Amino acid sequence: MTIIILTEAPGVGKTTIVRDVAQKLKEGGVRVGGVVSREIRTNNVRTGFEFMDLATNDRDILASITGNGPRVGKYYVNLSGCRFAAERLINALVTSEVIICDEIGPMELKSKELVDVVKNLLNTDKKVTVVRHQKLEHPLADEFRKKSSSLISINLRNREGLIETFLDRLSA
Repeated sequence: MTIIILTEAPGVGKTTIVRDVAQKLKEGGVRVGGVVSREIRTNNVRTGFEFMDLATNDRDILASITGNGPRVGKYYVNLSGCRFAAERLINALVTSEVIICDEIGPMELKSKELVDVVKNLLNTDKKVTVVRHQKLEHPLADEFRKKSSSLISINLRNREGLIETFLDRLSA
């Protein structure tokens, strides 16, 4: 089992790195599945986040500044969007060689359904990459740290070379 954790501060490029790694793997014929969380911006202001399925590019809302649901800061977590992500991860466990889960953070942890599915990533024989919110203190994050084969902290100085680092570790 290979579990790679990518972590660091918001906005440094974690999602971009895992999205680019997924694309390169797909170009090489590797079956990649899972989800990435991307910002939603309106008039250059962040208004929420969406999940994107790496296999199909389908999308659903993770959180928004409007709506209802559990709150994290100024955002309302969309539990049906979390269900979307959980379903995509379940599908990836069956159909993919590499599974990407972006991210394990306070918003995602508001969904028991998503948390239960993410726990399954700890016990798969597939190669898994997880993006972890930098300051997250949670038993699930602790379990991933214990089982990980690599913990990579991204920053502005090292992010350019990380795609190759990831590809090397995922092909090992």
